[in-house]
Amino acid sequence: MDYIKSLAKSFIITIVSIFVSSLLLTCLYYFNVIGSNVYNVMKLVIILGAIFINSIILGRKSKKYGLVEGLKLGGLFLIVMIITLAFTDGEFGVRTFIYSFIILLTAGVGGVIGINKKTSHSKK
Repeated sequence: MDYIKSLAKSFIITIVSIFVSSLLLTCLYYFNVIGSNVYNVMKLVIILGAIFINSIILGRKSKKYGLVEGLKLGGLFLIVMIITLAFTDGEFGVRTFIYSFIILLTAGVGGVIGINKKTSHSKK
């Protein structure tokens, strides 16, 4: 049960950090502080950054298999994303598939880095 709480907590922190950062980014774009190219890139960076950081945290908390922990967080995010696409009549095309793959890759790498940081700190 503690494991589910830990995963849910990491997921909620990821969603909240993405929401707050996106709100700030949208305000900057709305008031013409940043251009459309910067806005589009930063949307991707915010999502990947939040998932990466929270995968590192989740990987540090896990006992082993940081890759699996990161992939679970990324997979949970993708499930929510696909459900949202289904309800908003979004298209699941090649771009969405590539985007999903990048999210899973980022989450997995974050989990691996997190478990490795944990083992390097415990050896000292």
